[in-house]
Amino acid sequence: MTHLFLSQKTQRLPGCWCVALCLIWLNLAPHSPCAASDLLPICEILKRVQHRYAAADFEVDFFQESHLKAMGIVDAAQGHVSFKPPAMMRWHYKTPEEYFIMTDGQAVWVYRPTENQVMVGRAAEYFGDIKWTEFFTQPNALLEDFVVQWAPSDVQTEKQLVLKLLPKRSRPSLVQIDLSVSKRTFDIVQSVTSNAFGDKTTIRFEDFRFNQGLDASLFRFKIPEDADVFQLEGN
Repeated sequence: MTHLFLSQKTQRLPGCWCVALCLIWLNLAPHSPCAASDLLPICEILKRVQHRYAAADFEVDFFQESHLKAMGIVDAAQGHVSFKPPAMMRWHYKTPEEYFIMTDGQAVWVYRPTENQVMVGRAAEYFGDIKWTEFFTQPNALLEDFVVQWAPSDVQTEKQLVLKLLPKRSRPSLVQIDLSVSKRTFDIVQSVTSNAFGDKTTIRFEDFRFNQGLDASLFRFKIPEDADVFQLEGN
């Protein structure tokens, strides 16, 4: 039986942010205006990031910390994520609660095995009014929606370059993204997203593995016959 479902727990799911961010990373294009620096211009950094992620697929471990200002709490989680172009993703949260967020580019599934609960929706609706999944086929869309700048000098580090992405159109759900890029490999090693409510989510990435030969079936979820199925609404 299918139900309409939109609980507080669903609203706090961090997966939509994570997926959106990684879709950005895979499609950073080298067409932004070149901002001068004593290291590399921004356009060259984006070009090298794009080249780094121009792979058949990749996997990486992640560590996440979400500060929810209105609720006065901090959520921490960690897990493993897999990607396969053009828009397939599988987020496996391992702690503190195991659950999965996966998409084949069309549908999205959120599965909580301990509750035997599956939430099903459309990727385009779940990931918001910015059509993140289209960035694979239209990479210039990123620069239509964001202004890419250097983050302040006090957040730059010896090993990382930090870029600030500002949405050109105001939206409460996203006011800024800070991306930390490894100076050595040009991997995205950390992201920080902020919204208009004062919430902030930091995600750190470690141990990238490229070209793993991931099968497309990994990104399509087969719903268990006895599972409770709910319709996932909104972004």
